[in-house]
Amino acid sequence: MKAANKPASPQIPAHQALALLEQAWAYYTPEPVPAAQEEQPDLFQYANAA
Repeated sequence: MKAANKPASPQIPAHQALALLEQAWAYYTPEPVPAAQEEQPDLFQYANAA
């Protein structure tokens, strides 16, 4: 169990690690939802409602 207490040695360069972290952040960050446009009903919808 001594190996479990030892910190992991870096396996990849820092710039590659940063790129991987940015990809992970982009994956888990939700995309912005476009604002819903207010739709006006067509004229026939007014006629059908009357």
